[in-house]
Amino acid sequence: MKQIRLLSCLLVVLLASACGSSSPSYAPVYREPATIKPEQPEVAMHHAYRATPDSVHFFFRFEDLRQLLDLQQSAVRLDYIIRSGATERDALLVRDTVQVTAAHKATTDGSLHVPVSLPAQYIAAGNVLQVRLWLRLAGQERLGTSHKMALSPRMLQKDFLLLQARNGSPVFQGFATTSDQLVLQRDSTSQSLAVRVLKAPQQPALPPMSTKQETPAEQVQVTDTLRLSSSDTLQLTQEGLYLFGADTTAQTGLLVQEGSFPLVTRVQDLITPLIYLTTSAEREALYNAKDPKAAVDAFWLRIAKDKNLARDLIRTYYTRVEAANKLYTSYKPGWATDRGMIYIIYGKPNNISLSGDSETWIYRESEATAYVKFVFNKKDDTFTENHYELVRNREYEENWYSTVAKWRAGITNM
Repeated sequence: MKQIRLLSCLLVVLLASACGSSSPSYAPVYREPATIKPEQPEVAMHHAYRATPDSVHFFFRFEDLRQLLDLQQSAVRLDYIIRSGATERDALLVRDTVQVTAAHKATTDGSLHVPVSLPAQYIAAGNVLQVRLWLRLAGQERLGTSHKMALSPRMLQKDFLLLQARNGSPVFQGFATTSDQLVLQRDSTSQSLAVRVLKAPQQPALPPMSTKQETPAEQVQVTDTLRLSSSDTLQLTQEGLYLFGADTTAQTGLLVQEGSFPLVTRVQDLITPLIYLTTSAEREALYNAKDPKAAVDAFWLRIAKDKNLARDLIRTYYTRVEAANKLYTSYKPGWATDRGMIYIIYGKPNNISLSGDSETWIYRESEATAYVKFVFNKKDDTFTENHYELVRNREYEENWYSTVAKWRAGITNM
């Protein structure tokens, strides 16, 4: 997030110079009191896991995407349960609590790492793990952030873990960069692990009302193959989708990108996610501009017609791009996935519900946005557990174009 703030500041300076010689104002853009929403923390849970004969060992990582809370200072305990389904009416199978200690807070990035081991007998289709992290706020106030994760028998087949060589931390989010080195953690008696490197697709998500078909991920080209033994170190020297494991039931996909992914720090990272807001002519002008950075600045200023509002638009849009990269990266960057597209344009859903291999996102009607519901189905054939496809419908067309029009009118409180 430090990079996105720096990027926003740099863009504001350029925008100010385009508008005149006066100094940029950092006062918030005025809005009617009825439309102002107090900022709430957005605590995300990421996970890694490794199976042994009788258990699956999970490693959970928590971070506040908005950086409003210091999780290491405020976290007190983790409650978790396993139910036979996603609702409170389903049978309770397991309940336990982990007290947060100093060992869970020993990270330099402000995140919280908590390990939990679950008996293998409960890692079954239909079972859902529900996690609640309790935070101590000012005074006696408590805040519980809830997370759900569908359990699958496929988890029992993954007998290895990928660790960051620099600090021994698990790789939590299904992505890494070409500057990273990874260490394979696996039983020494196990055979070496097959690794394939594929050319990662970059096709952005199609609009929610589109009737076109996305190019199948299975058609991507294999560019390299290798094998790793326990404790081997792998230098990620090239971009692509790394597939660990020859058996598709235990295959783990890791998207490797250049730069500072998932952060937005390069000019190309500014342009590509704008596909959801721009016309084909606008995109062509951005890509062909002699100075792409200046062209992006001019695009936002043209929409905002005010340097302060342009600052708000930049911060909101690219903060969502970074969050989408962190939360929804699969075999392609998070901003390019169906869930990433909806998150960027509509923001965080008011409610997310799980049902089997489906997620339903609900945006309740407000002054800025009409009620809309999106359903995403999990796809198990795209090299990753984190790939969901939107159930598209022509009925989304009016709502989609209306929401995009609000962006282009400078409305950020969506």
